[in-house]
Amino acid sequence: MSDRKEEFRTGVGSLMKITLAPWIWAFHFVICYGATAVWCARLTEGGDTDTLQIALIAVTVVALACIAACGIVGKRVWTRGGFGEDGEIPGIDDEESRTRFLGHATVLLSIVSAIGVVFVILPVLMIGTCR
Repeated sequence: MSDRKEEFRTGVGSLMKITLAPWIWAFHFVICYGATAVWCARLTEGGDTDTLQIALIAVTVVALACIAACGIVGKRVWTRGGFGEDGEIPGIDDEESRTRFLGHATVLLSIVSAIGVVFVILPVLMIGTCR
């Protein structure tokens, strides 16, 4: 029973790594659109949005750095293994292969999340006023 708990604990850690980049993307989305809505609601005369844009660019840089870190960790996990001694491709039955697959999935989700973050910030950069 102890081995099953340890395997589950290892699996939960890997799943948390996979979902971290999309969570960062989601939080970035909420922060960007929420801050823009609050900022524009407070401005009555179509005021300046330069301060908002600078703040959201800073948030975007932090989000992209965190997503890049997730991708780097995923790449390390993905490339940690390799081929067998005889050049054979490892099977899918062992824990190492599953871990490498989760690393690969982490890299791919990090790429998708980074693209999503860039698409979220584009409208914020294009607005001139809140009108």
